[in-house]
Amino acid sequence: MLIKTTKLIAIIACALFPPLTAFAQQNQPQNKQDEPIWVENTGFKGQIFDIKNRDPRELVQILKPLGSGFKGAIMQPNSDYKTITVRDYPENIATIGEAIKRLDVPLPPKPPWPVLPPDVEVFVYVLIASNDESAGGAPPPVLADVIKQLQATLNYKSYQLLVPIVHRTRYDNGAIEARGTAALPDKSFVGKYDLKIGTIYPENRQSESSRINLGIINFVMDGFSEMELRPVPLGDTRISTRLSVRDGEKVVVGTASLKDKAVILVLMTRIIK
Repeated sequence: MLIKTTKLIAIIACALFPPLTAFAQQNQPQNKQDEPIWVENTGFKGQIFDIKNRDPRELVQILKPLGSGFKGAIMQPNSDYKTITVRDYPENIATIGEAIKRLDVPLPPKPPWPVLPPDVEVFVYVLIASNDESAGGAPPPVLADVIKQLQATLNYKSYQLLVPIVHRTRYDNGAIEARGTAALPDKSFVGKYDLKIGTIYPENRQSESSRINLGIINFVMDGFSEMELRPVPLGDTRISTRLSVRDGEKVVVGTASLKDKAVILVLMTRIIK
Protein backbone atom coordinates (compact mmCIF):
# COMPACT_ATOMS: atom_id res chain seq x y z
CA MET A 1 0.00 0.00 0.00
CA LEU A 2 2.89 2.28 0.76
CA ILE A 3 4.45 1.65 -2.65
CA LYS A 4 1.25 2.56 -4.54
CA THR A 5 0.89 5.79 -2.57
CA THR A 6 4.49 6.82 -3.37
CA LYS A 7 3.97 6.29 -7.16
CA LEU A 8 0.79 8.33 -7.07
CA ILE A 9 2.58 11.27 -5.42
CA ALA A 10 5.36 11.12 -8.02
CA ILE A 11 2.85 11.24 -10.92
CA ILE A 12 1.09 14.26 -9.42
CA ALA A 13 4.45 16.07 -8.90
CA CYS A 14 5.48 15.54 -12.55
CA ALA A 15 2.17 16.90 -13.74
CA LEU A 16 2.35 20.02 -11.56
CA PHE A 17 6.09 20.73 -12.03
CA PRO A 18 7.45 19.92 -15.52
CA PRO A 19 11.13 19.03 -15.87
CA LEU A 20 13.53 21.96 -15.46
CA THR A 21 15.32 21.14 -18.72
CA ALA A 22 12.16 21.61 -20.78
CA PHE A 23 11.46 24.91 -19.00
CA ALA A 24 14.97 26.11 -19.76
CA GLN A 25 14.65 25.27 -23.47
CA GLN A 26 11.37 27.19 -23.74
CA ASN A 27 12.91 30.33 -22.25
CA GLN A 28 16.13 30.35 -24.32
CA PRO A 29 16.41 33.31 -26.81
CA GLN A 30 15.65 32.52 -30.42
CA ASN A 31 18.45 31.72 -32.84
CA LYS A 32 19.86 34.76 -34.67
CA GLN A 33 18.73 33.21 -37.93
CA ASP A 34 15.15 33.54 -36.75
CA GLU A 35 15.47 37.22 -35.93
CA PRO A 36 13.75 39.60 -38.39
CA ILE A 37 16.04 41.15 -41.00
CA TRP A 38 14.10 44.42 -41.29
CA VAL A 39 13.95 46.70 -38.32
CA GLU A 40 11.30 49.32 -37.67
CA ASN A 41 13.08 52.43 -36.44
CA THR A 42 11.84 55.88 -35.54
CA GLY A 43 15.33 57.46 -35.72
CA PHE A 44 15.07 58.15 -39.45
CA LYS A 45 15.36 61.66 -40.89
CA GLY A 46 14.42 62.96 -44.33
CA GLN A 47 16.13 65.26 -46.82
CA ILE A 48 15.60 66.37 -50.43
CA PHE A 49 18.68 66.88 -52.58
CA ASP A 50 18.55 69.12 -55.65
CA ILE A 51 20.33 67.64 -58.66
CA LYS A 52 21.72 70.23 -61.08
CA ASN A 53 23.81 68.40 -63.63
CA ARG A 54 23.12 64.67 -63.76
CA ASP A 55 20.09 62.42 -64.16
CA PRO A 56 18.63 61.68 -60.68
CA ARG A 57 17.71 58.13 -61.74
CA GLU A 58 21.28 57.37 -62.74
CA LEU A 59 22.63 58.81 -59.49
CA VAL A 60 20.27 56.69 -57.39
CA GLN A 61 21.69 53.54 -58.97
CA ILE A 62 25.12 54.58 -57.70
CA LEU A 63 23.95 55.86 -54.28
CA LYS A 64 21.81 52.88 -53.25
CA PRO A 65 24.63 51.00 -51.49
CA LEU A 66 25.15 54.01 -49.19
CA GLY A 67 21.68 53.62 -47.63
CA SER A 68 21.10 51.58 -44.45
CA GLY A 69 18.77 49.14 -46.16
CA PHE A 70 16.46 48.96 -43.14
CA LYS A 71 12.72 48.82 -43.52
CA GLY A 72 11.31 52.27 -44.07
CA ALA A 73 14.47 53.72 -45.63
CA ILE A 74 13.87 55.21 -49.10
CA MET A 75 15.83 56.88 -51.88
CA GLN A 76 13.44 58.25 -54.51
CA PRO A 77 14.54 60.11 -57.69
CA ASN A 78 12.33 62.60 -59.52
CA SER A 79 13.38 63.55 -63.02
CA ASP A 80 10.76 66.31 -63.43
CA TYR A 81 11.91 68.26 -60.37
CA LYS A 82 15.50 66.95 -60.60
CA THR A 83 15.58 65.86 -56.98
CA ILE A 84 16.43 62.82 -54.87
CA THR A 85 14.40 62.31 -51.70
CA VAL A 86 16.17 60.33 -48.95
CA ARG A 87 14.77 58.96 -45.69
CA ASP A 88 17.31 57.16 -43.57
CA TYR A 89 19.57 57.46 -40.55
CA PRO A 90 21.24 60.89 -40.26
CA GLU A 91 24.72 59.42 -40.79
CA ASN A 92 23.60 57.67 -43.98
CA ILE A 93 21.98 60.87 -45.24
CA ALA A 94 25.22 62.77 -44.59
CA THR A 95 27.23 60.17 -46.54
CA ILE A 96 24.76 60.28 -49.44
CA GLY A 97 24.94 64.09 -49.48
CA GLU A 98 28.74 64.04 -49.75
CA ALA A 99 28.55 61.52 -52.58
CA ILE A 100 26.05 63.71 -54.46
CA LYS A 101 28.45 66.68 -54.21
CA ARG A 102 31.17 64.63 -55.86
CA LEU A 103 28.97 63.06 -58.51
CA ASP A 104 26.61 65.90 -59.46
CA VAL A 105 29.14 67.75 -61.61
CA PRO A 106 28.75 69.13 -65.16
CA LEU A 107 28.99 66.58 -67.92
CA PRO A 108 32.16 66.72 -70.00
CA PRO A 109 31.67 68.59 -73.26
CA LYS A 110 30.68 66.47 -76.20
CA PRO A 111 33.46 66.01 -78.72
CA PRO A 112 32.99 68.09 -81.86
CA TRP A 113 32.04 66.50 -85.10
CA PRO A 114 34.99 64.68 -86.64
CA VAL A 115 37.12 67.17 -88.52
CA LEU A 116 37.84 66.06 -92.02
CA PRO A 117 41.52 65.91 -92.85
CA PRO A 118 42.80 68.81 -94.93
CA ASP A 119 43.61 68.57 -98.60
CA VAL A 120 47.17 68.32 -99.81
CA GLU A 121 48.55 69.60 -103.10
CA VAL A 122 51.34 67.58 -104.66
CA PHE A 123 53.58 69.30 -107.24
CA VAL A 124 55.69 67.01 -109.43
CA TYR A 125 58.15 68.63 -111.83
CA VAL A 126 59.65 66.47 -114.59
CA LEU A 127 62.98 67.93 -115.70
CA ILE A 128 65.19 66.96 -118.63
CA ALA A 129 68.93 67.39 -118.13
CA SER A 130 71.22 67.44 -121.17
CA ASN A 131 74.33 69.07 -122.61
CA ASP A 132 72.27 70.75 -125.32
CA GLU A 133 71.78 74.40 -124.41
CA SER A 134 69.12 75.01 -127.02
CA ALA A 135 66.06 76.92 -125.93
CA GLY A 136 63.66 74.91 -123.90
CA GLY A 137 61.20 75.21 -121.09
CA ALA A 138 62.95 77.10 -118.28
CA PRO A 139 62.45 75.62 -114.83
CA PRO A 140 60.09 77.66 -112.61
CA PRO A 141 61.70 80.04 -110.08
CA VAL A 142 60.49 77.85 -107.23
CA LEU A 143 63.07 75.25 -108.33
CA ALA A 144 66.02 77.66 -108.46
CA ASP A 145 67.66 76.19 -105.33
CA VAL A 146 67.10 72.65 -106.60
CA ILE A 147 68.72 73.47 -109.97
CA LYS A 148 71.82 74.82 -108.18
CA GLN A 149 72.15 71.57 -106.25
CA LEU A 150 71.70 69.51 -109.45
CA GLN A 151 74.35 71.55 -111.30
CA ALA A 152 76.81 70.86 -108.48
CA THR A 153 76.01 67.15 -108.54
CA LEU A 154 75.32 66.13 -112.15
CA ASN A 155 77.46 66.78 -115.24
CA TYR A 156 74.79 68.41 -117.41
CA LYS A 157 74.77 71.95 -118.76
CA SER A 158 71.07 72.43 -119.33
CA TYR A 159 68.07 71.73 -117.14
CA GLN A 160 64.70 72.19 -118.79
CA LEU A 161 61.17 71.72 -117.55
CA LEU A 162 59.38 69.00 -119.45
CA VAL A 163 56.04 69.00 -117.65
CA PRO A 164 54.62 70.13 -114.30
CA ILE A 165 52.05 67.83 -112.70
CA VAL A 166 49.82 69.30 -109.98
CA HIS A 167 47.23 67.27 -108.13
CA ARG A 168 45.08 67.96 -105.09
CA THR A 169 43.82 65.11 -102.97
CA ARG A 170 42.53 64.30 -99.50
CA TYR A 171 45.25 64.27 -96.85
CA ASP A 172 44.17 60.89 -95.52
CA ASN A 173 45.06 57.89 -97.63
CA GLY A 174 44.69 59.94 -100.79
CA ALA A 175 46.22 58.83 -104.09
CA ILE A 176 47.39 60.44 -107.30
CA GLU A 177 47.44 59.10 -110.84
CA ALA A 178 48.43 61.11 -113.93
CA ARG A 179 49.48 60.26 -117.46
CA GLY A 180 50.04 62.17 -120.65
CA THR A 181 52.53 63.35 -123.28
CA ALA A 182 55.02 66.19 -122.93
CA ALA A 183 57.62 67.61 -125.30
CA LEU A 184 60.40 70.19 -125.40
CA PRO A 185 59.73 73.15 -127.74
CA ASP A 186 62.38 72.00 -130.26
CA LYS A 187 60.89 68.48 -130.37
CA SER A 188 64.28 67.02 -129.44
CA PHE A 189 62.49 65.10 -126.73
CA VAL A 190 58.92 63.83 -126.47
CA GLY A 191 57.86 61.65 -123.60
CA LYS A 192 54.82 59.61 -122.69
CA TYR A 193 54.64 59.46 -118.91
CA ASP A 194 52.66 57.62 -116.26
CA LEU A 195 52.79 58.76 -112.60
CA LYS A 196 51.19 56.98 -109.66
CA ILE A 197 51.44 57.94 -105.97
CA GLY A 198 49.51 55.92 -103.42
CA THR A 199 48.43 56.40 -99.79
CA ILE A 200 49.29 59.99 -98.91
CA TYR A 201 48.83 60.39 -95.15
CA PRO A 202 50.32 62.28 -92.16
CA GLU A 203 53.05 60.58 -90.19
CA ASN A 204 51.46 61.73 -86.92
CA ARG A 205 47.80 62.71 -87.12
CA GLN A 206 47.96 64.48 -83.72
CA SER A 207 50.73 66.90 -84.69
CA GLU A 208 50.37 69.87 -87.03
CA SER A 209 54.08 69.66 -87.86
CA SER A 210 53.77 66.07 -88.97
CA ARG A 211 55.72 64.86 -91.96
CA ILE A 212 53.79 63.73 -95.00
CA ASN A 213 54.17 60.11 -95.97
CA LEU A 214 53.82 59.21 -99.62
CA GLY A 215 53.41 55.57 -100.51
CA ILE A 216 55.15 54.00 -103.45
CA ILE A 217 55.86 56.58 -106.15
CA ASN A 218 56.02 55.02 -109.61
CA PHE A 219 57.05 57.10 -112.61
CA VAL A 220 57.48 55.59 -116.06
CA MET A 221 58.38 57.48 -119.24
CA ASP A 222 58.99 56.37 -122.83
CA GLY A 223 61.00 58.96 -124.77
CA PHE A 224 61.57 59.57 -128.46
CA SER A 225 62.69 62.39 -130.78
CA GLU A 226 60.66 63.93 -133.61
CA MET A 227 63.57 65.93 -135.09
CA GLU A 228 64.27 63.18 -137.61
CA LEU A 229 62.08 62.25 -140.52
CA ARG A 230 60.49 59.67 -138.30
CA PRO A 231 60.30 59.40 -134.51
CA VAL A 232 63.48 57.96 -133.04
CA PRO A 233 63.07 55.99 -129.79
CA LEU A 234 65.24 57.21 -126.94
CA GLY A 235 64.39 54.39 -124.59
CA ASP A 236 62.44 54.41 -121.36
CA THR A 237 63.06 55.36 -117.76
CA ARG A 238 61.58 54.25 -114.44
CA ILE A 239 61.70 55.79 -110.98
CA SER A 240 60.19 54.02 -107.98
CA THR A 241 60.56 54.97 -104.31
CA ARG A 242 58.85 55.99 -101.07
CA LEU A 243 59.06 59.41 -99.43
CA SER A 244 58.45 61.23 -96.17
CA VAL A 245 58.59 65.01 -96.59
CA ARG A 246 57.77 68.17 -94.64
CA ASP A 247 55.08 70.57 -95.73
CA GLY A 248 56.56 72.85 -98.41
CA GLU A 249 59.79 70.88 -98.73
CA LYS A 250 61.20 70.25 -102.23
CA VAL A 251 62.74 66.82 -102.74
CA VAL A 252 64.50 65.22 -105.71
CA VAL A 253 62.61 61.96 -105.95
CA GLY A 254 65.07 60.36 -108.34
CA THR A 255 67.02 60.58 -111.58
CA ALA A 256 67.29 58.12 -114.48
CA SER A 257 69.36 58.11 -117.63
CA LEU A 258 67.66 58.27 -120.99
CA LYS A 259 70.28 57.88 -123.78
CA ASP A 260 72.36 61.09 -123.60
CA LYS A 261 69.88 62.82 -121.30
CA ALA A 262 68.56 62.38 -117.78
CA VAL A 263 65.03 62.53 -116.41
CA ILE A 264 64.81 64.17 -112.99
CA LEU A 265 61.72 64.04 -110.79
CA VAL A 266 61.26 66.83 -108.21
CA LEU A 267 58.35 66.77 -105.74
CA MET A 268 56.90 69.38 -103.41
CA THR A 269 53.83 69.20 -101.15
CA ARG A 270 51.56 71.86 -99.67
CA ILE A 271 48.85 71.24 -97.08
CA ILE A 272 45.61 73.17 -97.69
CA LYS A 273 43.98 73.91 -94.30
